[in-house]
Amino acid sequence: MRLVSSILVCLALSACAQNFPEPVNACCLDGISGNEIFDKTFEAHGGEYLDKLKDLSYDVDGDWKYLITRIQPLVTDSGYRVTSREIVYPELRAYHASFDGPLGNKWVFRAPRYTSVYYNGEATDDIDVLQSTALTADSFYIFSLGPMGVSQLAGKFERLPNAVERGREYYRIYAEMVPGIGESKRDEIVLWIDPETWLTWRVHITLEGYITTQGAHVDVTFKDYVQRDNFIFPSSFFERVLGPIGIDAHEWQSTNHSINRGLLPEAIEPPVQ
Repeated sequence: MRLVSSILVCLALSACAQNFPEPVNACCLDGISGNEIFDKTFEAHGGEYLDKLKDLSYDVDGDWKYLITRIQPLVTDSGYRVTSREIVYPELRAYHASFDGPLGNKWVFRAPRYTSVYYNGEATDDIDVLQSTALTADSFYIFSLGPMGVSQLAGKFERLPNAVERGREYYRIYAEMVPGIGESKRDEIVLWIDPETWLTWRVHITLEGYITTQGAHVDVTFKDYVQRDNFIFPSSFFERVLGPIGIDAHEWQSTNHSINRGLLPEAIEPPVQ
């Protein structure tokens, strides 16, 4: 009976799955290109001042959905990744987090081609931990900055057909990321843009950077934002897995945003056991 129940659950979740959207020829007759839409959302979030944003720090508190912790226990790492203090360095494309959860502390520093992880003050060289952490760190770097987190893709976006959700219409733009997220050689990304505010409302990404997430894709909806000086950052997030199954995954909030506090990455030292 348990086997039958498991099979039925898997079939139901697979039926809820979606394919990742792809560009189509002759999309959209309004004359606005994907690159123009990206430029507008980039500017709406404060992107023209991005070279002046040296560090962004914030606190995070969230809730993992039970099923995703069973399906992806190492990627979610929910025994550690509950609350955190995080810093992103846009100039370096680097990310730091000190997580706390029921199993203790997980300390992460991620930069291009470099990932460092400590559990409760002890460094790990486990390849699965390092690869899965690189994937989540790069993803959260993008989520924390919205379109400013993919500034390297400027000029590479294509239009997708507009989409309507809960009676509201959104622009959608698509790009390839080479290299991709984490240790992936290539990923894909779609941004949903509110045509009234030009704020990015949703980020949809593939996750090819770790063996257990290859073939999967997720979207994260920005439910709220916070303004600091010239910048608007996402501050409330809801994540869904859309393929190869469809499930809710994670909900979290970021608070206490601070910018340009002089938090130099070389001063971020791992904990000592």
